Amino acid sequence: MLFGHGGDVYTIARELGIKPEEVLDFSSNCSPLPYPHSFKEHLCDKIDQMHLLPEVDCATIRELLAQRYALDKNDFLIGSGTTQWIFGLPRMLSPQRAYIAYPTYADYEDACLAENVEIHSIGSFPSGDKSEEERFLESLDALDADSLANSLVFICNPNNPTGLFIKPEKLLEIINRKPASATWVIDESYAPFIDDDKVSSLLTLECPSNIVILRSFSKIYGIPGLRIGCMINTGDPGKRLACQMKPWSVNRMAQLAVEFLLKYPDIERKARQLCYIEKEFIVRTLSCLNNFSYIEGKCHYALFNLKGELKAQDLSEALRRKGILIRNCNNFKGLQGEYIRISPRLHNDNERLIKEISALI
Repeated sequence: MLFGHGGDVYTIARELGIKPEEVLDFSSNCSPLPYPHSFKEHLCDKIDQMHLLPEVDCATIRELLAQRYALDKNDFLIGSGTTQWIFGLPRMLSPQRAYIAYPTYADYEDACLAENVEIHSIGSFPSGDKSEEERFLESLDALDADSLANSLVFICNPNNPTGLFIKPEKLLEIINRKPASATWVIDESYAPFIDDDKVSSLLTLECPSNIVILRSFSKIYGIPGLRIGCMINTGDPGKRLACQMKPWSVNRMAQLAVEFLLKYPDIERKARQLCYIEKEFIVRTLSCLNNFSYIEGKCHYALFNLKGELKAQDLSEALRRKGILIRNCNNFKGLQGEYIRISPRLHNDNERLIKEISALI
């Protein structure tokens, strides 16, 4: 298991003798939007339901999602975060090989290595005149039909940490040209930060049954501590995973939270707007520093290439001692050089981050 994910506020809190909520965490790509008062009231009103077992199959959430996307509720599986499906698919499908587009979320590789699946890279991080989108689409289109047979293809869209976003129509066009024996795992955990569903998601298109879509509730709603996400598939992978689902895989408070949040799509819009306003502020101010080169990305987090003598490890450690977490990207496979990733918080926090970074360099 990789311990280099973002969001480890507990370790730094122990080191500094502070509360976890006092850590300024720019390393976790979750919405910083404060919870609506009505949301807190809802959970408090329902607190006694912790005495009860959860819904065995998250039926209420699946019905709400089915209404939102005009799909059958049986197309949705709800589990303890997208991690459940990322690790479950290689184990259940036993693919001959897996294709992963680096740099990306490390759990795809970890899940495949745990099942001894042979891993192949889709292209490499771009350099020179070719954009990341051009490189990625060319590499994807060039995948050989024979080698794709009985394979898994993991695509994070938009991608973490680069922020690359491929329009769903373009992605679907390529997938439809490839053999149906390949299973395409499209992780849309950050799609709500791009735009509304009709712009950002495959869920509004007619997808073949070999596409598995992953969606996180943690990111856009800012509830990673509740561990809840969903998988959408209309074909065999979904049916086979459904047969292996354990009862009560999602705790009751997580169910109640998502049941509430799905009824208020304006929460997603407000989070999206806030994040992009604050990202623009961070990018504009840090780009004025000679050591920071912003890597263009469509998502709400910002990836920076550090120049000169500035090292990601040194910067992240210096900020850590001040109770501030940024994402040191040195353990992202496929990134050559010094990179950090910053996810925006509320404006006062972002101003403090800029002030501390400016003082350090």
